[in-house]
Amino acid sequence: MKQYLLGVDIGNTKTQYALADTEGNIVATVYDVGASHENLGPDGAGAAITEGIGKVLNAAGIKLEQIKYIYYGAAGADTADDFKLLRKVYKKVTPNIPFDFENDGYIALKSGTIDGVGMLVTNGTSNTNFAMNAKGDLKRIGGLSFHTGDTLGAVNIAMFVCRAAIRGEDGRACPTVISRLITGAFCLKEVEDIKNVPLFPENIQKVVEIFFEAARMGDGVALEITWMLVRETLHIVDEFHRGLFKPGENFKLVLDGSVFKQKYQPFMNMLELCLNQKYKNRIKIVVPEWDPVLGAVFHAYEKSGHILTRKISDRMIKTYIKKESS
Repeated sequence: MKQYLLGVDIGNTKTQYALADTEGNIVATVYDVGASHENLGPDGAGAAITEGIGKVLNAAGIKLEQIKYIYYGAAGADTADDFKLLRKVYKKVTPNIPFDFENDGYIALKSGTIDGVGMLVTNGTSNTNFAMNAKGDLKRIGGLSFHTGDTLGAVNIAMFVCRAAIRGEDGRACPTVISRLITGAFCLKEVEDIKNVPLFPENIQKVVEIFFEAARMGDGVALEITWMLVRETLHIVDEFHRGLFKPGENFKLVLDGSVFKQKYQPFMNMLELCLNQKYKNRIKIVVPEWDPVLGAVFHAYEKSGHILTRKISDRMIKTYIKKESS
């Protein structure tokens, strides 16, 4: 029977599955419900993944035994206890299929660099940061939660923006156009009413868009928050660079996640200008047009004994983009 490799990107709000054949063609992709053990518990996560795998098998018209290897990128795979728990969960889902997994940031690093060497900073719903050098030394910074130090990520940005809107209105901070934009966008009588707006994904996205609109208008408070986000990214890159790379060494920086991919201005111009001034021609900035789940497929392909050539990775990217756009 023909064999396939499965990559899974497990998130809190959604999980993505991508199936490739051994020639490097993406034959099926499925978006399904979030399958994080943090939200669903181990049994709920296992059940959600089992259902998702069933959907991708149906989409491709193949049997479970045709999957040669599975690689998971798991949101919330942070501690030794998490890894111990998740290994049991995934083993129970497919007891007869080899698999491996890492934090979902690790597959995003692989997705953007192909060979896994470089740095990753994500700015999506949340934030995760990984880097690996040519020797295979791996380092992670942050990516745990707001109260443990994270700044990037749409959820964190929305909190900074809502704080700025209210503080600017009640006199604890400088006035900002964000206050007016938020009340108008959410049809609020007073800006303080934002506390009653639930931070659902669609509302978070709206707040983030309001923030970047204010920054484009030249609002000082919005620009201060923008510079804070840029500085945070610069600090992460600088720490990775000092710890893993030689002073004159070239490196890739992958910027992934919905906020980076939207290329909001002036945020991206400010960030790229700072990075290029500091690292000059040694840095290659990559904002992938594809999703991190391809990193999981790349890992599954290699761990199943195949060599991930540039021809194969390019074919996976091309067929993935074609399937997603159809």
